[in-house]
Amino acid sequence: MPNARSGGAASAARAHLLPLISYADFVDNALFHPTWGYYSTGGVRFGDGGHYDTYPLALSPYFGGMVAGYAYRLWQRLGAPAAFEICELGAGNGQLCLDTLLWFDQHSGRPAAWKRFVEATRYRIIERSPGLIDRQRRQLGPLAGRVRWSRADFSQRGPRKPFGANGLIVANEVLDCLPHHKLVYMPDGAPGVGHVTARLGRTPLTAVQLARAMADDKQRARVRFAERIVPLSELPDLAAFTAEHYADWLAAPRPGPPIFVAPRMVPLLASTGRCYEHGDALWIDYGGLRPFHLRAPEHRKAFAGPPRSARSVFDDPGRDDITFMVDFSLAQAAARAGGWRIVTYGPQAELARRGGVTLDDTAVDRIVQHRALGWLLALAGVGPERSWRRGAVTWTAAGSPDRIPVQRYVRDSVREFLRQRGATFHILIARR
Repeated sequence: MPNARSGGAASAARAHLLPLISYADFVDNALFHPTWGYYSTGGVRFGDGGHYDTYPLALSPYFGGMVAGYAYRLWQRLGAPAAFEICELGAGNGQLCLDTLLWFDQHSGRPAAWKRFVEATRYRIIERSPGLIDRQRRQLGPLAGRVRWSRADFSQRGPRKPFGANGLIVANEVLDCLPHHKLVYMPDGAPGVGHVTARLGRTPLTAVQLARAMADDKQRARVRFAERIVPLSELPDLAAFTAEHYADWLAAPRPGPPIFVAPRMVPLLASTGRCYEHGDALWIDYGGLRPFHLRAPEHRKAFAGPPRSARSVFDDPGRDDITFMVDFSLAQAAARAGGWRIVTYGPQAELARRGGVTLDDTAVDRIVQHRALGWLLALAGVGPERSWRRGAVTWTAAGSPDRIPVQRYVRDSVREFLRQRGATFHILIARR
């Protein structure tokens, strides 16, 4: 599907000649629409040989150990309650949940308090996609019986009542796939909002018609997209949000790069604040503070397809992942508005320190062994991800043009995770 390029800011009158889909709705549908969304249809491939790795996969099982260690220390700080939950938002393929539960069991030789902690703790997953819930259940296997699932989108509606008195919320790479509006300056300097038009051949498509076309392989190959700009003033709710949270962008000199804003971040942080009466929330993602978002060009803030592929969100929507650099200035403001107190914000390596996990040479060797086991199981035809993991890595020292030696890959992942300066991934810890 050819890449769609914006022809510049069109006039509002011209834009309204075609059915318009907001950029935010287009991205959200490309990820989560029940008939053609990337996550909903089950086409997403995690880990070795897949579309992308996350740190819970790249550092498995140690990332789960960090969460387990953090949860244990939080449980102690809360007075060792008889009931405690770890609540993961958007659990991907379930690897973090699996590793956390296994860490509980494999470290049963710790002090007696650890056993009481494990007995008191339950794991809950909040998931929007039925396809991912199925993937998580298959990944967990027999351990699925120790997990509770809640199908929900907390960015639109939170829990009706608290899950319990005490808990830890873990959200790894959740904020980056929220629907983001694209704000741009129009030729006259006025603020505008990106929208998308879609055509099947010469026929313009509404959002409903687009969904039907994208679910049909023959038709989707003929769908073409273009961007149109609508004055921000035509969207009063978004204009009010922008005035409240992005006055610095409205006051910035023209012209400037587009920025991507996620209004749903505000209700999401508020919803999580209602999950437990007491506890912490770990928001881990790639992103930066407001100065970065005001200055950085578009290609450094919005991404599609495999990492570093330079693909557009219009290249293959529904089959490509789409993510955004998180505005952690907005995340902190939304957390405070939702009743949270900010404990810390900084490089994600802080999770290892607070979880009591050391990523040394011994850890690297164990991570390599863990990946080797997964690869061997895939070769044997075991596991829900066997179809793509079997040809994912090379175990030779030299590597090959399209494959990185696994030991070098793991060492590079550990170094990137521990990087303190210039870190792309950050952690925001909030407390109630």
